Amino acid sequence: MYSKPVLPILLGIIAISITQFAYAEESGNSTYIAVNEIEVQQPNSRHHYQEITIVGYVEEYIRGDNVTITVVYPDESEEEISTYATKKGDLHTFLQITHESQVGTYMLFLDYDAEIAFTSFEILESD
Repeated sequence: MYSKPVLPILLGIIAISITQFAYAEESGNSTYIAVNEIEVQQPNSRHHYQEITIVGYVEEYIRGDNVTITVVYPDESEEEISTYATKKGDLHTFLQITHESQVGTYMLFLDYDAEIAFTSFEILESD
């Protein structure tokens, strides 16, 4: 009775898994930037903070070159973070969120040698 719908569901799950794996492998060689959390609560005290982990990959990275990450704040002001990638092009850095951080959507732009990638995250007002 229950075995009839199980096989199509299982085949669907396998097909989706294979498709996602193929996409991940394909996109593994292009420049990207990502964050560990898309939504973060604003800390409600000056004694507490949170860190957003920024990760990425820079295609054809030359060891020792600067990688620029531009943070665009909700009020449209900007800050540049200059960092380095590993010799394989992997990028890992942090952005600290405090009780004074602006509430709203933040845009992050990675810029390296005419390669540009972007992502965003949002700081929600504390309860």
